[in-house]
Amino acid sequence: MGGRTVIVTGAARGVGRAAALRFAKNKDRLVLTDADANAGRAVAEQITTAGGTANFIEAELHKKLDVHNVVADALDTYGQINVLIHCDSHFEAKPLLDTKIDDYETLFDRNVRAAYLLNRAVAREIVNQAGENDDGGPNTAHSGAIVNVVSTEAVTANADHALFAATQGAIVQFTKAVALTLSPYGARANAVGVAAIKSELDDLEVQSREEKQAVVSATPLARRAEPEEVAGSLFFLASKEASFITGQTLMVDGGQLAVH
Repeated sequence: MGGRTVIVTGAARGVGRAAALRFAKNKDRLVLTDADANAGRAVAEQITTAGGTANFIEAELHKKLDVHNVVADALDTYGQINVLIHCDSHFEAKPLLDTKIDDYETLFDRNVRAAYLLNRAVAREIVNQAGENDDGGPNTAHSGAIVNVVSTEAVTANADHALFAATQGAIVQFTKAVALTLSPYGARANAVGVAAIKSELDDLEVQSREEKQAVVSATPLARRAEPEEVAGSLFFLASKEASFITGQTLMVDGGQLAVH
């Protein structure tokens, strides 16, 4: 299964970095992207030093030109795109009644618009690569897979996270539509919902020991997960072992939603 071309966004840290290292271990060819150029290049260098194959391109994925550049880099360097692992996300907390239209536009730009631009661009390449059979029907592209990482707030509610949660729910619904678009070509799209992950979205609002303990107390497995535990789920959903799974959201949350 190694030798695929895999784009990983948000690759500078957390789940994105862990995903990049997991796919590199499988000998896949990587295009890494993040807005943090120094940290992103360090991950690419770590992979290449260990004998892997990785390029890094700095990008802000709500910008159409940046998405074009990421896709073009993958095609120019490796000739194809097989997998997208979209981990990049923007989080802001503010009580609903204190939000302004600028907050709305920022969150939907950075999250929903970015997911739309990137998923559309990669889906087009997967379909183009599938080609057509002699009888005019679509060929198969079984190695094609898209996995979007969201927060479990896609299905829960918090008065201080109203706009963020709305973007996460939108991406989950959008992923289902991507899955239906790709399914005639044998390719798939799924989402992974995360909560209580170290160095991920939670760290933006969970700072003190008391706050971190509250997260642990709300998690049935009674701990916060390592990013590598999410990366394993991402790798699975992009693998042939998940070849009949599409349009789904796998929650990696230590059991939090079971309580809800």
